[in-house]
Amino acid sequence: MPNRDYPETALDSGFAFEPVFRVSIPASDGTAFNLEKDMFEILAERYGLAPSDFGREFSTGSERFRITGIDPKRPRYPISAERSPDRRGFKFTAANVAILLQT
Repeated sequence: MPNRDYPETALDSGFAFEPVFRVSIPASDGTAFNLEKDMFEILAERYGLAPSDFGREFSTGSERFRITGIDPKRPRYPISAERSPDRRGFKFTAANVAILLQT
């Protein structure tokens, strides 16, 4: 029997909520240890990028993205980036990011 307090037809607002938790571990020099950055620096050259590309921004169309990591378990889209205005995560091919960083 349907619940009358919650009709079965609901409106989809098109918005989604994705909680993100960021944890920092202090290094011996007092800076925050960043596993994503360290992994990026180790793997970057394997994907045709420079270790210093971590955190760099690039544009595709009218949107800006910031490189946030590499995931070798995603061979097709290994580069992680977040869209600048809303920090939503996206995945890119390494070749595409290398080209976009040159422009």
